[in-house]
Amino acid sequence: MRATRAEEIIKSPDIIGVQYRNNYVWIEDIDKGRNTAHVTYLEERNTIHVDIDQLVETGPITVRH
Repeated sequence: MRATRAEEIIKSPDIIGVQYRNNYVWIEDIDKGRNTAHVTYLEERNTIHVDIDQLVETGPITVRH
């Protein structure tokens, strides 16, 4: 993923799926200078820093009520 796309996902009003190593994550913020992202695993709730280019967009997520 590119840093500009990660930034678009953060600002999007939609929920867009993102994976890191086949696990869904939430992008908390990005550091364009270092090309890293601060992400939280959705299942485990732990937060890590990763290279942005290792993130994979999976598309919009539909929330059912």
